[in-house]
Amino acid sequence: MNEDILTILKILIFGESEVGKSSLLLRFTDDTFDPELAPAIGIDFKLKTISVDANKAKFAIWDPDINRRFSDEEIKTIYSHRKNALNHY
Repeated sequence: MNEDILTILKILIFGESEVGKSSLLLRFTDDTFDPELAPAIGIDFKLKTISVDANKAKFAIWDPDINRRFSDEEIKTIYSHRKNALNHY
């Protein structure tokens, strides 16, 4: 298989406040853990590319602040074209 083939997975992390969504995102994308990590303000976004055998996948992950009131346009941007979600509780 061609190594340049790239699958893009758009994922939205959602769940209650202070359950570790931002920590999960940081651990997956940067392989780090910060016990003093502040909660996401607005929207945190990270990319991570992984290879399995000859296949590459790019993860585009959004971690929105559930306590923030988003405009209709922001909601459309956050949720459009996302076919994957991770409920972290």
